[in-house]
Amino acid sequence: MNDITKKIRGYSRRQPITDKRFKFSNDLLARAAYVGNGKSADKRFDTSTEGLSMWISPYGIKTFYAFKKVKMFNKKKLKTESNNSYKKIFRFEDSTHRNLAAAKDELPDVLKELSAPKQEANEDITFGSLTKDFLKNGMNDYRLSDRGEKLEYKEATKSKYKKILSSYILLKGGKDIVGRMVAPVVFKEKYFQTPFKDLTLKNCSVSEVESLQQRLKDTKTLANDVLRVISIVFSWANIHGKYKGVNPVLSVGKYRNNKIRVKLSDLEVKQLMETCEGKPFDYDPRFNGLVALSIRIGKRCVELFGLRWNPPTTEKEKKECSGWLEENWKSEKSYIYLYDTKNRSDERVYIDQKTRDLLLRLERSRFTEANKHFVKSPFLFPQKNNINKHITGSSIAKKINALNAKFGWTYVYEGKTRNKFTIKIARKTFGSKVAEKEGLEIASRKLNHADTKVTKDHYIVPEDSQLELENIWEDNIERFESFKKVK
Repeated sequence: MNDITKKIRGYSRRQPITDKRFKFSNDLLARAAYVGNGKSADKRFDTSTEGLSMWISPYGIKTFYAFKKVKMFNKKKLKTESNNSYKKIFRFEDSTHRNLAAAKDELPDVLKELSAPKQEANEDITFGSLTKDFLKNGMNDYRLSDRGEKLEYKEATKSKYKKILSSYILLKGGKDIVGRMVAPVVFKEKYFQTPFKDLTLKNCSVSEVESLQQRLKDTKTLANDVLRVISIVFSWANIHGKYKGVNPVLSVGKYRNNKIRVKLSDLEVKQLMETCEGKPFDYDPRFNGLVALSIRIGKRCVELFGLRWNPPTTEKEKKECSGWLEENWKSEKSYIYLYDTKNRSDERVYIDQKTRDLLLRLERSRFTEANKHFVKSPFLFPQKNNINKHITGSSIAKKINALNAKFGWTYVYEGKTRNKFTIKIARKTFGSKVAEKEGLEIASRKLNHADTKVTKDHYIVPEDSQLELENIWEDNIERFESFKKVK
């Protein structure tokens, strides 16, 4: 009896296997337990079979993988290194078709696939896969459109491309967007039903691009934007040897851009400034100050949002802002310094007396009881809940809507009723007024455009009253008559 008790007490349960390298067997693999951070797979390697490994997921799912050393270029270290390349075999199960012996039988064929050279132009992958590759790697390099200059993508551009590709190609937008992009379309007597992301590259034809454009025909500006980003993905793939075919977007005509010829009238500007610089300023100094500043200096919304009170002291602070007030901004002949603007150059913006008064009032507002928590913020227009970050377009969207509703300011574009006051339209209003007073060249420079064509085509909104001319020949005729009399 004592011997039996001793044997029972001496029994110990089999311990889970946590070794990274061991001789695989079905029993040991079944006992292998996950060890990791709860996100990445836990890899185990067979010491008796070269090229065989098992991955254990955080959920305990076990999968056989073949691996082989291949030469890879390390972008960070700028040198070629030997790293493991993996290919899935199948999940480990307690059956003759999915156990260790079956994995060893499959291993030689999978290793051959790993050893085979990759095709330079893989036309069998889908555009969705190519899009994911572009989102992961495409915008870490220099922009494609720059000629003779190597410039990185601005964060605003990255955000725009990611939003378009995620929503309209990868179909991660709302139900309305997804429904619109997957709905079958009959175009040029052909039936199209495959979402663009599911097309293989060799099937991304001109007709397929045109059918996608047709799905977006009710929003022509958006349709042009989507096609432009798709074209960029194809061009990037071409340059990096991921696709050797023709870019189908280049053969598709874009919708005509209906330029938004909208600005605030002088009377509307007067109403706006009386509101934003009058008594209501004190109730919401940051929003009213932003609106007034947009009319006063005509800068882009992203340039206004990220302004700092003082110059940044670190590179991190510099990248997180759009510009700053120069140290002598309170005195005459002072400037706002804008860093890395849309045309990739810095700009100094002159502060006139009215703008200086506005900035001084905004500064004083920080020291009132209601706004004292903004004192520690480096930004002129900080977020309410995080003063170490500046506002974005969504931060003021509701207030912009309320401002337009208050004055009843709307206009219709592409069949939709839109707000007449936005930061963009404030910029058009500013540019039009400068052009009226000082001419197109000065207006273009004040708006910091690369050339006057952009200013003329997109920002100057002429008044029809300027065409109401009378007696344009009168002076010349009078001079001619006087000349005849003297003769």
